[in-house]
Amino acid sequence: MPTATATRYTLTYPKAHPEQPPMAVLFTVAPDAKGTWTVERQPYGAAGRMLTGDRPRHYYGDEAQARAEAAYRGLVVRECLHVAQMLGMELEPRDVRFRDGCPTLDGLDAGHWLEAVGTD
Repeated sequence: MPTATATRYTLTYPKAHPEQPPMAVLFTVAPDAKGTWTVERQPYGAAGRMLTGDRPRHYYGDEAQARAEAAYRGLVVRECLHVAQMLGMELEPRDVRFRDGCPTLDGLDAGHWLEAVGTD
């Protein structure tokens, strides 16, 4: 049986002010030694400081990995849609696809795609 590993993805928001670093959100889905899967969403402010995040979600049992990965994808999709809306774009959840745990839009990394669109 293959060993399950953690998946992490950071989505960076477009810069609000050119002189400040942008806000970012780190998403993680990971198993522990007992088979419990945890999904976390941790935002970081414009100055790089950790902000109050959501409470970690824990998944147990036979379907823990599948349920945790689905929750991870849901959180990431919601954040991508939020960033797109801030940029004045309308995306649908089905527009965000996943490749090896990372979200994509039009085949490109979602964060890079949103950043490129945000600078146009």
